[in-house]
Amino acid sequence: MIPNAVCKEHDENLGEGTALNSPKLKEAEAIRKLSRALGGKLLHFYVYGAVEGEVLVYYFSHPAILMEFKAQKEVILEEMKQIWKREALKKEIIFFKDIAAKAKPKPAPKQEVINAERDRASGDFVVHGEGAVAAKFKQIAKTIQAKNARYEEIRGGGDE
Repeated sequence: MIPNAVCKEHDENLGEGTALNSPKLKEAEAIRKLSRALGGKLLHFYVYGAVEGEVLVYYFSHPAILMEFKAQKEVILEEMKQIWKREALKKEIIFFKDIAAKAKPKPAPKQEVINAERDRASGDFVVHGEGAVAAKFKQIAKTIQAKNARYEEIRGGGDE
């Protein structure tokens, strides 16, 4: 059986140069722990946090939450102090003097791509009979004709 002291020493030596001890990972873990101070509604809209200069910035998924953050800023700071003491975060390399909130910007709206291809079908076919199947074929014919009419409008009426 291997003594515990040898195992602990081996584990400490093994972890010295690994990514598990990187300052960025420790900072991210500390920010994650401190984000628990947001609580309730704020935590529901919380996306991520980052240290920017001397400010810990929390990013939220909705801009309306920024007002809630401003209203509860002092309460959040007090809760963060409690978490800092409880979790012993002095070991973690994270320094900031203030906290702030930002809304994560929404991606630009996608422009609608107009599919302006002339359909090989003309929609000029005769449907014999009545019923659900015949009604569906009539609907298909109208759709093809409408698509071709839209193509003619876009292209200016000329065939290529």
